[in-house]
Formats: sequence, C-alpha cells, structure tokens
Amino acid sequence: MRTKNCGTNKIKTFFKSYYKYIIFALCLLILNIFFLGWNFKTNSLTFGKVFIFMLIGSIILEITLCIILFIAKNKSWRIEKIFLILGLIIGIIYVFALPISRAPDEESHFFRIYEITTGHIISDTAEDGIVRGSVQASNIEIVRDFKENNVKYIDVINNLANQADDSNKSFIRTSASSYNPIIYSPQILGMSIGEALHLPFLVNAYIAKLFNLLICILILYFSIKHIPFLKEFIFFIAFLPITMQAMSSLSADGFITVTAIALISFVLYSIYGTKKPFTKKHYLIMLCLCLVLSLSKIIYAFLCFLLFAIPKERFKNQKTKFILIFTIGGICATILLIWLYFSSPLNNNIDPTNQRLLFSNPLKYVAIFIHSLSTNFYLYLNGTLGGHLEWFNITLSPLYIFPSAIVFALLCKRAREIYSVTKSMRIISTSVFIIIFLLSFVAMFTQWTKPNEIIIDGVQGRYFLPILLLVPIIFISTRKTNQSKKISNLQQNYYLYGFFIFESVYAITAIACTHL
Repeated sequence: MRTKNCGTNKIKTFFKSYYKYIIFALCLLILNIFFLGWNFKTNSLTFGKVFIFMLIGSIILEITLCIILFIAKNKSWRIEKIFLILGLIIGIIYVFALPISRAPDEESHFFRIYEITTGHIISDTAEDGIVRGSVQASNIEIVRDFKENNVKYIDVINNLANQADDSNKSFIRTSASSYNPIIYSPQILGMSIGEALHLPFLVNAYIAKLFNLLICILILYFSIKHIPFLKEFIFFIAFLPITMQAMSSLSADGFITVTAIALISFVLYSIYGTKKPFTKKHYLIMLCLCLVLSLSKIIYAFLCFLLFAIPKERFKNQKTKFILIFTIGGICATILLIWLYFSSPLNNNIDPTNQRLLFSNPLKYVAIFIHSLSTNFYLYLNGTLGGHLEWFNITLSPLYIFPSAIVFALLCKRAREIYSVTKSMRIISTSVFIIIFLLSFVAMFTQWTKPNEIIIDGVQGRYFLPILLLVPIIFISTRKTNQSKKISNLQQNYYLYGFFIFESVYAITAIACTHL
C-alpha cells in the first residue's frame, strides 16, 4: 500500500512541477495534429490508413522529444547537449523525409559531388563551349527526373538498388559546375565511402546527405558550447526548417551557414570567452573557416572582416594581429583566385547588360532595389524563416511564420537588455551585415535578373541565413553589464525548445505529405 501511495505521490509531484510544460506541450501537439490534417487536405490525400500511420508517428515523435526535454530540465543539461540530441534526431528524420533532389538545386549539387568523387575536380567543357559538366553514367539522370516530376517515396525505393551504368554515358550539365570541392567536404566524404563500398548511387547520395547533417550538427554543437552568449540564437537558426532542410540535403548551403555561425561564435569567444593568447590551433581554425566562406559565395568572404574585432591581446600585439589576419586573407584570396582562373570558363553564360547598367546608371539600380525590397519583403522574411520549403512547392502556414518572427524579435529585445558588446564588434558586425545583404541583391541582379526587369530575380531568404546571427549583435547595447548572472535564464527557456519541436514536426509532416 505504501508503494502504491509512493508512486501516486511521485506522479502528483511530477504534474505539480511540470504542469505548465505539459499543458504547453499538449497545445503544440494539438496544433501539429491540426496542421497534419491541413497538409493532407492541401495535398488531396485520402484520410485513411496512411493518415492514421502519420498521425501516430507524429504524436510519438513529439512526445519522445518532449520527454527528452523533461529529462533535460530534470538533469539540468546544458543547451549544447540538448541541441545535440534533438538536432540529431530531428535532422536524421529530415534526411529521409526529404527525397533526393527536392532541396533547391540539389540535383545540380548531386552531379557536382558525384563528378568530384569520380575524379573530375574541375568540370569538363563540351566542344561547343556552352554546355558544362562531366561525363557521367546515363541512368543517374533519374535524379533530375525526381526534381521535375515531384518524386514520391515509392519512386526512390524502387530505384534505390540501381548501380551506375558505366557502359552508357551522357553529358550532364550542372549549374554547380563552378563550385569548389572544399564546400562539399562533408558530402564528398560520405559519397566517397559509398563509392569505395560499391554501393548504388542513390544509397551513396543518402550517405552523403547523412554526413552533411552530422558534420553540420557537430560544428553547431561546438559553436553553441564555446560562444559566450547568443547560444539561444544559434539554437533558433539551427531549428529553422530551411536550415534543417539545407543541412540534411546535398546542397552546400547548410555547410556554408554553419561555417558562418562558427566564425561569428569564434570571434565572440575570442573577445569574451578567453583571455589567453592564441595558439596554432586557433590560427588553423580561423584559416579553415575563412577559406570555406571565401570559396563558397564571394559575398560571404566579408564575414572574415569580423576577425578585426578580436582584441590584439589574443595575437600578443597589434602588429602580430594585422600580420596574421592579412596572411589568412592573403592565403584565402590566392586560393580563390587560382580557383576562379581554372573555373572561369564555366561562368561564361552571364548576360553583361545588367552589369553595365549597375555602373552606368546606379540610380536606376537603386530604384529597382528599393522596389524589389518593398514588393518582396514578406517573401524574403518568409523564406528566411523557412516558410517555403523544397522548390517553393511547400508553403507553411502564417500561424507558424508569425510566431517564429515574434520569437526572434523577443529574443533580440531580451538580448539587448542582458548582453553588451564592444563598439568595434558592433560597428564591424553592422557593416558586414549591410555589405553582404546589399551584395546579395547585386549578385542576383547581375547574374540572374533579365534585362529591363523592374524586380531583382533570384533573391531567396536562405541567402541571409549565414548573417542572421549578426542581427542580435547589431541591436545589442555597447554599455557594460554584468551578463553572466542572467545568461542561463535566457538560454534554458524550455518553452522555446518546445516551440522548436513543434515547428520541426510540422515541417517534417508537411514534407512527408507532399511525397506520399
């Protein structure tokens, strides 16, 4: 009898301690069930056995993740440990829920990674000088068909065992031909292992997706662990559906985004997290991070200017600081120029009309830029927060988008009240953010927008993810405050963690319903 009463008392104590979180989790669960039904209706799916299966699966997933949060709260897990466990579980589900070729430009990234693993570091050029790509097995064109025909899971399963047909070759064109192999490091590692084991090419693609996810999660884990504050912002950015989609795909976007976050985290750690001089390990980290960003999209190379915010004491003195930073910049610039020299024939399809307009009539460009920003502001915001997934064929409800924007705004407000940064860090961060933001539009105007268009084409919210962590730094005050006392209260907000679980389950079920 005592045992029974003891068990009852434990249950009562548990509900008394966690009843607010339980009610909150139940509300999110009800919302996810509602959105699952809405997704079925949107995709004209029958409410039958498949719906029951997905309903049970989504409920089990959300309850499992909430239980992990309860354990984390009870055992006082640090934020990086919570992220690592939740990130791996949710990310692995993304890897398999998102069919191959469904992330933006993923089929082009697949062909580029495939050709690199087969020995074509630089894509071949056809005799006509226009079509680009390397000679590949003809039957891997199925990946392009998956993109064009909105692949279903059954299609992937039916083709999963197909080996690459080496006897029948065709010339493959890929828009990612000029991408440097370094920014595909995780995917190349995964696909190379699959190639060494002689696995089917689609299996190799999923192994590459998995490696991309694992390495991105590890980079974010160490970023959260070592960044002295703004840990909750990395958590927020990482669990955005658009970020998870990028990290669990063959696209280079995920690796680029987490590298940018890692560089910002390293700079903040160098300013506020340590007082010791740098060692060779720190210089190597700086070089690797700057090299990846410089070789990704040139506009992200401006993030490397954040290194100037690091105090001279980390480099022993001011002279050593400038010598080392300029040395790193010189190495990155040299490797970039060498790569551009060899890959320049792969970029000869750019119409120079808008490039001339940019210099001959800058006021007209400014008018086009302002018109684009005012017309598509919600589209850019929606894209950054993950409101549009895959090839923009999945649109999440504003009931998700607006709370996400509000959460980010509230985090910025609270960060301003609690944290402080140096003036140099704030000025450099603001300058870098503005430069990259503006250059994103310039790049799309000169490379993608057709002449005489009044709106800049090709600008997507995902392009701003690498600089999203700079936003709170821009708004944080430069006054000195006692940050350490309040940091843990902001980081360990389990209501926020619950919201991230909700958005992840919602996005995953939306993707799954599209490919059933």
